[in-house]
Amino acid sequence: MRDLILKIRQSLSARLSLCVVGFAAIFFVVALLVMFRYARTAVKEEALAKSEAALDGMIQRIDNRLRDVEQASVNMHWNVEHHLHEPAVLQKLTRKMLDCNPSVVGCAIALDPSFCEDKDCQTMFCSFRGRDSISISDHFGNRPYTEQEWYTIPFSLGEPSWSDPTIENLRGGYPVMGYSIPIRSEGRVVGIFVAAISLEWLSYTIEEARPFSRTFCTLMNQSGAFIIHPDTAYLQARTVYQQLEEHPDENMQQLADAMLRGESGYMSVNIYGTDCYVFYKPYKNTGWSANIVSLKSDVFATYNRLLKRMFFIMIGGFLLMLAYVWHVIHFQLRPLQLLDASAQRLASGHFDKPIEDSYRKDEVGALQNSFRAMQRSLGRYLTVIEQRRKVLDEQNEALRLTREKVREADRLKSVLIHNMTDQMVQPVTRINNLVNTIYNEHAHLEHEEVVKMVNEMSEHTRTVTRLLDKTIEVSLNKQTEE
Repeated sequence: MRDLILKIRQSLSARLSLCVVGFAAIFFVVALLVMFRYARTAVKEEALAKSEAALDGMIQRIDNRLRDVEQASVNMHWNVEHHLHEPAVLQKLTRKMLDCNPSVVGCAIALDPSFCEDKDCQTMFCSFRGRDSISISDHFGNRPYTEQEWYTIPFSLGEPSWSDPTIENLRGGYPVMGYSIPIRSEGRVVGIFVAAISLEWLSYTIEEARPFSRTFCTLMNQSGAFIIHPDTAYLQARTVYQQLEEHPDENMQQLADAMLRGESGYMSVNIYGTDCYVFYKPYKNTGWSANIVSLKSDVFATYNRLLKRMFFIMIGGFLLMLAYVWHVIHFQLRPLQLLDASAQRLASGHFDKPIEDSYRKDEVGALQNSFRAMQRSLGRYLTVIEQRRKVLDEQNEALRLTREKVREADRLKSVLIHNMTDQMVQPVTRINNLVNTIYNEHAHLEHEEVVKMVNEMSEHTRTVTRLLDKTIEVSLNKQTEE
């Protein structure tokens, strides 16, 4: 990593490429963030509209299914009221209800025990759909029918109604709910006709309206109990408020209150650690509240996939842009690199390799041509300098040789003068002694002795004169040679 950073610092093309790509990255990231913000809003609105449409479709499907059961029950109820005193016919009518309506899993005719004068007469006629066939029974569920809501509520109100889900000993314990119609005789309610449907079948029916694969639909009655829920454990007697007491949640509390008030809308809640959107709407015929629960990850699945793809595309695009920009800048700066290499060669004294002419018409081309002209000018100037240097070297060599000769002549002259001086010392000394003797003792010397001393002085004088002449002659010869 350190070597890479060092190379980037030393490379102008790499730094320029990173600057260009960095600026472009900031610009595109800001643009993409703005775009994705609006895209997320659009995706959210589309998903919410899709979920609301699915909720309307679910309510419509529930309404259609329940209306089919209601209409079939009304048609069969007319026959029941005309055969109240014919037990065999009543039993056949319950079976006929199942034969003609595959969606009905159970049908029962329950008469008021006080309606029969004979206490031993049959008051319950029931048929239910088994796994492979239709079975007949004299009871409906695992409790006395006079204690079950499908009988007691419509009997006391005297009006048709749908009962809440119940898990009785019917069809293996699957939850069922029934549409009950009061049976009248002579103006008073004497029994109840009920057609039961399986909530499992109803759940499968409304699941076709799911906008996303993991979306689930629920139906809640006015007391807060679930009529339809993918988890059958929620179809027990407990209400949503009882569940909230065990697991308090303020958002879920607000959602339950809004649903039970019959409001429409949606809320963002967290269900078992998963963020979800809950779309709710009242079911007008019964006062129930239908809702669709969609995971936020499903709502924004398309957006998240697009975001991931755009992220990888953006990273790949930036890498390609970096490679392209680096290549272009490297190509544009190549003349500068060549000039740098030429400058280094010039700095090391190599002027033999010429710089090529540039075909470019921009500043870099002008710089390369100017550098080429400078190299030629320097080459010519250095050639002149080299020639002058050679001349100076030759002159210096001649001067050196002359200097050596002068030094040799001076040495010889010094040797000669020294020798001559040595040879003149004895005659001059002798002349000086003779002069002193004559000067000091001339009164006592004889004429022959004086003549003899004068002759000796003349001889020594001629010797000194010859040595001086020889010295002058040697000096003149040396000067002539130089």
